[in-house]
Amino acid sequence: MEIIITVTDQNDNRPVFTRAVFHGSVQEGAKPGTSVLRVLATDADDAVSSSNGVVSYSILSQVPDKPQPRMFTINSRSGLLSVAVPGLAAELVPEYTLEIQAADQEGFGLRATATARIRVQADGTSEVGKGTLTTHVLNTATGLPAAGLGVRLAQLQEPGLQWMELAHRHTDADGRCQPFLAQGQAKAGTYKLHFETAEYWQGLGHTSFYPFVEVVFIITDPAQKLHVPLLISPYSYTTYRGS
Repeated sequence: MEIIITVTDQNDNRPVFTRAVFHGSVQEGAKPGTSVLRVLATDADDAVSSSNGVVSYSILSQVPDKPQPRMFTINSRSGLLSVAVPGLAAELVPEYTLEIQAADQEGFGLRATATARIRVQADGTSEVGKGTLTTHVLNTATGLPAAGLGVRLAQLQEPGLQWMELAHRHTDADGRCQPFLAQGQAKAGTYKLHFETAEYWQGLGHTSFYPFVEVVFIITDPAQKLHVPLLISPYSYTTYRGS
């Protein structure tokens, strides 16, 4: 006689956000659907044969609630925050603070919260395509732009050879983000772009061989426009110099 005992998972782990505070930026006047940033929470419970480890995201609050309470929306599965309605104005509200909730069992189980801070950038200060340093990220697994992927720019400082972070952006629905260096801001030196690929792939339900991608490059002519695209899959990446 064969006896089969199936051990079912108990929902005894609540979701855990990868950060307590997530930062993002968006240009004033951005259209509804514009990607702002992606939040991520993990859950140690089973997400394959049960919903105990399946995380669902929601926005609990927005401060301030101007010009209306629901300026942003979040994809309950991927954690991608985007603009919900028109009306973002840096002069009226330069920064929003959102309380984000992650709940397992597809939104009906244990819960955790984190904060998302979104800075609204004034129109004309750093429009996409008008700076001296830009990037574009393409998901080669789908052939689509990689939206909501975090990108950080740092410059190598001397003496001491330490990296100083200059900017933090998130790609929009087109896989692009606002320029890292505005006209006249660039200086000759060594820079690096840090792409937060692991969080991006985890948000899509995939694992990534590379926890992040860093592209180090040298700016010799600060007046010349520099475009550094990145093509990614869970197991590979490609970059090149564009213009």
